[in-house]
Amino acid sequence: MKIEPQEWQEYVDFVSGGEWPIPRGLVSDYNNWLCRAVVGRALYFREKTEAAMTVLSTVVDVEPSMEKPKSGMGEVEHKILCMRDLAKIVWQLIENSEAALKFWDEAVHLCTIWPYNFSSVARGEISYGRLSMLWAAGKYDLVEAQIKEMAANERFEMSEYNVNSYRYFAYKFRAEREYAAKNVHKAALIFEEAFKYYPMSVEARREENKAKAMQDMEDRYQKFLHMSKVQYLQWEVVDDTRGPVRG
Repeated sequence: MKIEPQEWQEYVDFVSGGEWPIPRGLVSDYNNWLCRAVVGRALYFREKTEAAMTVLSTVVDVEPSMEKPKSGMGEVEHKILCMRDLAKIVWQLIENSEAALKFWDEAVHLCTIWPYNFSSVARGEISYGRLSMLWAAGKYDLVEAQIKEMAANERFEMSEYNVNSYRYFAYKFRAEREYAAKNVHKAALIFEEAFKYYPMSVEARREENKAKAMQDMEDRYQKFLHMSKVQYLQWEVVDDTRGPVRG
């Protein structure tokens, strides 16, 4: 699939303007698939869903470089985020779980084979997105199998600090499902388990202790939920960023 020059220019104009402008130098070259990747994701972020699908479809067959980037995101990370967004778009527009799964599966696979640090999302968050779609599609057996696989995953992003995004997001998903089923006490305890694998700063440790001290399990769950929305530290080692050793 190829986008006509005028249509491409309209997309570039849109994402390089407005409230969240992207420098034109990062998005203008149609022949550079990374520019198309950034434009497509920006369109989706700004709720131009069908336009995003048009652009992101042009990167489906791209083979990303496996070379370590000198700085920033590697090509594999760009491809993962594109596949993630395409999966969400397909499910959002036509609720075709099989088509969406193909994109999720590629994203998860690339997370597995990429040997270098991620500078964008957590690897486990991609698997979490796949879980969410499977649940929405009613594929509960597949959900259960994936949760067990994630919870047993031995890929620690920072093993010395017990950071494992796959385990964290497996427990987080389980906690959310229990909470939705009104099993608040169980949900809070599972969320507490999830934070054993979260990248924790000193501030995060203080917040965790506050949560554990809460006797009301609804309050405890809500505290952990709030913490889950705060990125205290990077998921993977970036330069000299480290987390405090868990005692």
